[in-house]
Amino acid sequence: MNIPRPRASQALLLARLAATATLVSGAMLAPIARAEVSLAPSGAAVTIGDGNNVRMYGAALNWDSLCACTALKEYGFDTRLVAQLAYWRGREHPAVRSSLWDASLIPMLRWIGPQVATVRPFAELGVGAHLLSATRINTERNFSTTFQFGDVAGVGVTFGERQRYELGAYVHHISNAGIKEPNNGITFFGVVLRTALPWSP
Repeated sequence: MNIPRPRASQALLLARLAATATLVSGAMLAPIARAEVSLAPSGAAVTIGDGNNVRMYGAALNWDSLCACTALKEYGFDTRLVAQLAYWRGREHPAVRSSLWDASLIPMLRWIGPQVATVRPFAELGVGAHLLSATRINTERNFSTTFQFGDVAGVGVTFGERQRYELGAYVHHISNAGIKEPNNGITFFGVVLRTALPWSP
């Protein structure tokens, strides 16, 4: 009897589901385990990105150091949870749909380097979840599902008093990982400007 092998897309879907569940649950449960739960965000950001004839404008809040992770911090690593609301505007005309809204939650792993002059370099990676207000944008870009996965990678510098500001560049890919076809996905290249909030240490 032949046993069917899972398709590559199914394997990728399972891997992304596992990664997303692990990162989100770890980021959310770590502070609870330490009895240090705080709903106050550490910082705020504005983002702008562009890709596949779509412009994206976003506003975000972030919560830093959600994991004690002493071993990671010894090597300059830290965690961050980013919640963002974004507006997408398509540039194709005529279009089936020219805009949509996107809410996302993405746990990040960050590396912060040593200070060089007045700045410190950083790099970050994250895998999370998105919820779209529609499944199509522009003429033919079809996401099929409102639930999407997001993979993001970025680099930048921190600067200013106590390094409270960040300026970075990022690439952000969003797709449903094969949950349903068609799965056109979208990739944004953009910039982000963040600031620590007044109560942040």
